[in-house]
Amino acid sequence: MKYRPRRRVTPLLLVALLFTVAGPSAAGPYREYDIKFTGEAPPPLGASPGDAELINSIAWLMNNKLDLPFPAVTKAYVYVNEATLMDGLVTLGGEKSDEAWDRWRNASGVATRNGVFLRGDHMAWMHLQGRAGLLAHELAHISQRELGEGGKRRPAVWILEGHADWVKFQVRDLLGYRSYAESRQNVARAVVGASTPIKLFPDLQTLSGTAGWTDWTRKAGAITTYCQAFLAVDWLIERYGSAKLIEFMGRFALESVPGENWLTAYPIPYRQFTEEFRARLEDLGRAIPPAAGGSLAASQPSCD
Repeated sequence: MKYRPRRRVTPLLLVALLFTVAGPSAAGPYREYDIKFTGEAPPPLGASPGDAELINSIAWLMNNKLDLPFPAVTKAYVYVNEATLMDGLVTLGGEKSDEAWDRWRNASGVATRNGVFLRGDHMAWMHLQGRAGLLAHELAHISQRELGEGGKRRPAVWILEGHADWVKFQVRDLLGYRSYAESRQNVARAVVGASTPIKLFPDLQTLSGTAGWTDWTRKAGAITTYCQAFLAVDWLIERYGSAKLIEFMGRFALESVPGENWLTAYPIPYRQFTEEFRARLEDLGRAIPPAAGGSLAASQPSCD
């Protein structure tokens, strides 16, 4: 939480990951990773990579295969539980205590201007795809901040979160864990099988700000927000390409008037895109057949 246009850091960079274990502090015990972009491509991952290896490979792929920019140095912190993560977000992440507890008390990972903050107890029971997805999603938010560095505004939340999940599924594909097409199909099935009917989903405009996004996620679940946002971004990229979306997000580093960034980047008005996507979303049920052996909701209860 999971923004002056920039080039990639340099061609063919490797994330050289230096690992240290920090002792007890005001933020409690944590593992600290310093991520620096130098060297050649990382070697293939084994069947059970450690956190350092996994972050190493994911960050390199995001920079070199997905053309996403990053700060020259980025840190990742892994905390033992909820309480130490909240303390870390305040002492090292620069967040306000009340806001951290209100927004992120149940989060597995949070991206801030000072790095990526992760819950080790959550990561410990995640399967490899889950760990890779979490790291890719949060690193995508770091890249989004880099794209818009210096700007006073940021893209709509549905764009930021939908793009972060788009990156997550692309990375899993690049690592050979699950194809992007399969991930997209799973998300579509989750939307069709959601307990909240699609016609009652919030529209994208409602999901533009943090308040609307958080409210809908809490009261109706991630399928109405994260899954919907991913499908919207996936369709946007399918129509105009991922480079256009990177260009769009990078324009938020400029002092432009509201709405100008979208109009500069895309040939379709924002409202027209959101209305066309809504119609596409509501037609999804007819395009996705029922899953074998049970309801859609039972076969794919989440958008991960």
